[in-house]
Amino acid sequence: MNTDDQLAAATFEEDDDSVVVIVGSGAGGGTLANELAQRGVDVVVLEAGPRFTAEDFENDEYAMTAKFEWDDPRVFEGTTEAVAGWPDTPASMCKGVGGTTLHWAAMCPRFLDFELRTRSAYGPIEGADIIDWPLGPEELAPYYDRAEDKMGVSGTHGMPRHRGNNNYRVIAAGARRLGYAQVDANNMAINVVPRDGRNACDQIGFCMQGCTSGAKWSTFNVEIPKAEATGRCEVRPQCMALKIEHDDSGRVSGVVYGDFGGAQHRQAARAVCVAGNAIETPRLLLNSASPAFPDGLANAEGANNNSGGEKPCMRKSKSSKAIAAPRRQSLQSLEFPRTLR
Repeated sequence: MNTDDQLAAATFEEDDDSVVVIVGSGAGGGTLANELAQRGVDVVVLEAGPRFTAEDFENDEYAMTAKFEWDDPRVFEGTTEAVAGWPDTPASMCKGVGGTTLHWAAMCPRFLDFELRTRSAYGPIEGADIIDWPLGPEELAPYYDRAEDKMGVSGTHGMPRHRGNNNYRVIAAGARRLGYAQVDANNMAINVVPRDGRNACDQIGFCMQGCTSGAKWSTFNVEIPKAEATGRCEVRPQCMALKIEHDDSGRVSGVVYGDFGGAQHRQAARAVCVAGNAIETPRLLLNSASPAFPDGLANAEGANNNSGGEKPCMRKSKSSKAIAAPRRQSLQSLEFPRTLR
């Protein structure tokens, strides 16, 4: 692991307001960084975790949990059993350049039609806001095609499926006896044969520990390196985003972040993409409250607060605290221009 507590040599100055700042380097942030950089857009990626190397990965679940797991102090509030029994349990998430794609199992099944129509298929459920997706399988198909081809998903676009292991063979035999006609190994973003500079899978079973085979798609080993190769992407590891700032018109103007040594910095920006996880994204938006947006950014209707009375475990830091807001203001500060070029 790279434990250097100094920022990498800057590609972009902190007062350079022509860059797009992306918070998070996982599936969303890392991929967006590459897509923008390939199109000539300058990008700064802020990643709270360290930058690993392939040599840091081990075929050892406990060792990699210690390296990947984010065990920063968390605070739960509410009345549920989880809060009462485990009020200070760390949230399980992966922290590092590559985000959760370092740890994900790379399974890529497409949603089926009934899964996109949960309201129609199952009806209303008391206490839950269940709606049908506004898109169907046919509309999503072109995007699935692009993603599967980009990531090299097995069983799609002429790529073979992975051979079944012993567990699969037992489960498949049972499924066929129960009458299932189609039983296949899952579609996975793990190479069956060498492709796109990645090795073929060795089927050693440690996909979620970084993948020592180098066969699994992740932003760590695909998107981020390709973005950096353009000369238009700078990744700043061990830099925790603290607050998004905006100008008098309500448009974002920069991101305040803390580095590994505890010093605070401000990176100017033409646009900001918040690509954290389900906890860190609302935390940052809530902590970005201002006189213009007193309840935090993107919080006009209260969706960044848990309506069931339980707040997601927000991270408290030395420089900012979690903010709970009853209402939101309309968000204009994060609107992107039609083109970033």
